[in-house]
Amino acid sequence: MKILFLYPNIARARSPQVGLSSLAGTLEREGHDCRILDITFLEDHEVAGAYRHTLDEYKPDLVGVSCRSTEWETAQTMLRMADPGVPVIVGGPHPTIAPEEVIADERVDMLVRGEGEETIIDLIERIEGGVSLTDMPNLWIKQDGQIYRNDVRPLIQDMDALAMPRWDIWDERHFLEHYQQVFSPEAKIFGDLETSRGCPYSCPYCLTPVMQKLYKGKGKYHREKSAKRIIAEVEKFIADKNIDYVRFVDETFILNRNRLREFCEMYNEINLPFSFSTRPETVSDEMMRLLAGAGARAVSFGLESGNEQYRREMLNRRTKQQEVINAVALAKKYDVKTFAFVMIGLPKETRALIQDTLELIHLLKPDIFQITIFYPFEGTPFYDYCIEEGLIEKDHERLTQIWKGSVLKQPGLPSDYLIRLRELMLAFATHSKRLWPLMYFLEKHPAAFKVWHTTRRIRNRIMRSGKKPTWMKA
Repeated sequence: MKILFLYPNIARARSPQVGLSSLAGTLEREGHDCRILDITFLEDHEVAGAYRHTLDEYKPDLVGVSCRSTEWETAQTMLRMADPGVPVIVGGPHPTIAPEEVIADERVDMLVRGEGEETIIDLIERIEGGVSLTDMPNLWIKQDGQIYRNDVRPLIQDMDALAMPRWDIWDERHFLEHYQQVFSPEAKIFGDLETSRGCPYSCPYCLTPVMQKLYKGKGKYHREKSAKRIIAEVEKFIADKNIDYVRFVDETFILNRNRLREFCEMYNEINLPFSFSTRPETVSDEMMRLLAGAGARAVSFGLESGNEQYRREMLNRRTKQQEVINAVALAKKYDVKTFAFVMIGLPKETRALIQDTLELIHLLKPDIFQITIFYPFEGTPFYDYCIEEGLIEKDHERLTQIWKGSVLKQPGLPSDYLIRLRELMLAFATHSKRLWPLMYFLEKHPAAFKVWHTTRRIRNRIMRSGKKPTWMKA
């Protein structure tokens, strides 16, 4: 069977989607063919033509869409650009957490909730064998004027049994530019790999609590690939794409200490720089030393808020402030660069709490930090909380890029103010506090901020170009 996947990458982020790569590997192992229509490198006006051309040339037996919540509107638009004449199935995070919305779309015939590797093969075998789909686990399907809503199947427990991911389905440009290049300037080709599934924590702004509830009684939620399997995937990635840097995309890479020790010992033979993510409280001197020795160039920490009490009471993150400080210090001790993630505009947050986040960034001075404006993803505990507290309406605007504004109605934190504050924090957080009075002034004066922001963008473009305009020359 031939399956055409649509990847509505509205954010245009460069990085192959790990889930689709795994599905492609599964299909290949079972003797099926697939192709991906990826809009990452297409202009908006080119998408419709590319979709129609691919349908005419490839003639798929099934069209599948993988999308996150921020991509659902784009996915709907794509599905209306042409009638594929074959069944359409939607999978990924959004249909998992908002299945009623997705199945209600007239262009959608089926949706998959949860993991897709076993589901896609079961689906194909049933279609080819003429077997009914109405009782198939993980599947919601429209048939004869009814919607059949089936429960999820047990989670895949043996992660080593998964097919090897396929990377040849992606445009080469996905591997040539990566934000991690700042940590390894000599690297030219980058690859992303998962080594586990199912975060064991339950942050209310994340989809994890939804997934944990969905899969309750369906097997262990946090599952890991063995060190041997991880090494095999890295070696295959090197053989297929000649990558010279790898990013392990797991939320918590170093939970299993025995696996980590085995991985570091085996990875020493590969000698490929890598980065990973973890929570500050999981870091120890031994682990950071082993990872650095194996080739770790950078570690990402999700800090979210700089206020320990807010993290504990609102975010269900019990990381102590000193644990955060110690983790960053250990990374610096072993020359592992640090990447910090924080959010502003969180539910019930105040400007004073945001100041604590600013102060923490200034104290830690991570090599890179990212600030996003909080967005309540449908289905998450914080989405329900925001509805209950009157912070959002159910029909609120759905953003496609979560750093471009806030949908919450909070006193003192309107969307335009948070946009302004985010830009100022990015510019001033790690600089001398002697400059902060200017930040506070620009924060309170939108007109002055606009002038500063415009001239700053011009200066940055000039610096990146390496050319000085005549007015800057001596």
